[in-house]
Amino acid sequence: MGGMADRARRGGPFRIPAVFPMISLHDASPLARWLLPAVWIVVALLLACFGWRWRRGRRSWALPLIGGVLVVASLVWMSAASRVPPDVGLQPQAVAKPPLSPEAQQVWSIVVQRCQACHSDHATRMTWARFGLSLDSMDDVENSAPRIYKQVVELQAMPMGNNTQMTPEERAIIAHWYQARPK
Repeated sequence: MGGMADRARRGGPFRIPAVFPMISLHDASPLARWLLPAVWIVVALLLACFGWRWRRGRRSWALPLIGGVLVVASLVWMSAASRVPPDVGLQPQAVAKPPLSPEAQQVWSIVVQRCQACHSDHATRMTWARFGLSLDSMDDVENSAPRIYKQVVELQAMPMGNNTQMTPEERAIIAHWYQARPK
């Protein structure tokens, strides 16, 4: 038995390491765009060399040991890079705005509690569900008011599957706010 079936059964050194460069590209840092895939390619080559040397009877555990150290170092670096807060100095300075009306405060409270989990720049649920709708400020809510009204009040399609448990009273508050705002 040989050929493709034999190679599929053995797997080979490129089966698992090939997944990690794809995963590493989800890191936001530009350095990770080329460094992490390069590290994983080096690890795959080290494992391939180890396999080739093993079949020739030359058993050297240094190659997989170096590969393991590189893997652990890259995983530690990725986890540390994901915990670094954004540079506060690059953030725009807050401009004093007039306080929100009581009705707008109610709407903002509903948006924070029921919508921002998915529709935010820092979404925690269904991050793929943003569809270009980011509700990180009351200005964003005001600018998206027609979309919000249609999806939340008219169609009652949002929150998706009502997974944040929006009540009919909250939908009524949003409807009243939308209808009372200046057009």
